[in-house]
Amino acid sequence: MADARLTDAQVRAHRVATHLGGGAGVLDTGIQDTPPGTTAAQALRLRVSSAPAGLALVHAARGAMHLHRAADLPLLAAALRPDDAADLRPQQFGPFFADLPLPIGAAVDEVAGAMAAVMADGVRRGKGELSTALLARVDERLRPWCPGCAAHHVQDALFRLASLPAGLRLVPNGDGSADFVAAAVPAGSSRDDARAELVRRFLRYAGPTDRDGLAAWLALSPAAARRWWELADVVPVEADGRWLFLHPADLDAARAVPKARGVHLLPPYDPILELGDRHLLVPDPVARKQVWRATANPGVVLADGAVAGTWRRRGKRITVTPFVALTATTRRALTGATDEEVVVAES
Repeated sequence: MADARLTDAQVRAHRVATHLGGGAGVLDTGIQDTPPGTTAAQALRLRVSSAPAGLALVHAARGAMHLHRAADLPLLAAALRPDDAADLRPQQFGPFFADLPLPIGAAVDEVAGAMAAVMADGVRRGKGELSTALLARVDERLRPWCPGCAAHHVQDALFRLASLPAGLRLVPNGDGSADFVAAAVPAGSSRDDARAELVRRFLRYAGPTDRDGLAAWLALSPAAARRWWELADVVPVEADGRWLFLHPADLDAARAVPKARGVHLLPPYDPILELGDRHLLVPDPVARKQVWRATANPGVVLADGAVAGTWRRRGKRITVTPFVALTATTRRALTGATDEEVVVAES
C-alpha cells in the first residue's frame, strides 16, 4: 500500500486533465447552473467550442439546478429518488422531512404525479404559477403554511425533488429566473444500478475523494452515503497526508498525467470546484471561505492546477483577487484567458 500515493502536483494534474481535457464528458456528473442560464454555459465554453445537442436543465444533485444530457435523466431519476427522509441532510433540505406525514418516496411520487398532470397541457409555467396549480391536486399535509409567502404550498425541497421524476425541465428567462416545461417522464431504471453508475462517474471527476465527499455532493446523511459507497469499486491512495480513494481504472492515469500547466478562469460553481475535495483544492482555510460562500460564489483563477485567487465580473471588467503574489507569467496569461479587461487587485 505504500506505493499507492499521489503527490499534490499529481492530484492537480489529474483534476485538470480529467475536467478540462475531457471535453463535454463532465456532463456525466452535470454542471451546476446558478443563476439559471449562466454558470453552466461558461463551464462548457472552457471545455468545448460549442455545446452539444440534447441537453436539459433540471433539479438534480442536492436539488440544485444542473445541466445534464437528456439521455441521462432516467438514470438520475432512479438514483436520486430518496428512500428515507433520514437520508437527506437537513443543512441542505431543511427540517421539513423530519416530520413528513408519509414516506418520503410516496411524497415525492405524489407531488411528481401532480406536477406531470398540471404540465400535461404543454404550457410553460414559472415556479409560483406551478406551485399554485398544485394546491388542488396535492395532499394538504404536503403543502404546509409558509409564513414567508403567507400561503400554503408544497415545501421547496420536496418541490425540487419531485420535478425531475415529473419529467420537468427548466428554461432560463435571461433574468436569473427560469420557467418549467414538460418533457417525457424518465423511464424506470434499477435504483442500485443507477446509483452505482452515478458513484462511478463521481469518482472519475472528484477523485481522489472519500465517502464524505460523496455525501457533500448529494447532500446525504453519513448512513446513506455509506450505503451508496458500498456500491463503488475503489482503491485507497494516500494524498495530502490522508487516505482517499479512486476507481481502480483511474489510478494509473493519475500517476502518468503530465504536470498541470496554464491559467484558466473557472466560472462560479465549475465542476472542478463543486466535485473536488475542498481541502485538496484550497489548503488554506481562509482562502476556502472566499471560494465557497453561503451565496454567490466567485469565479476562481486556476494557475498550473492550483487555485491562485478569485475573480468577479463588473460590466466588462474582471477583477482578480489573488491569494498569493502572481508571477509575471501568470499575469500575462490572465489577460490572454479572456477578451475582457482584467484588473488584479493588490493584496
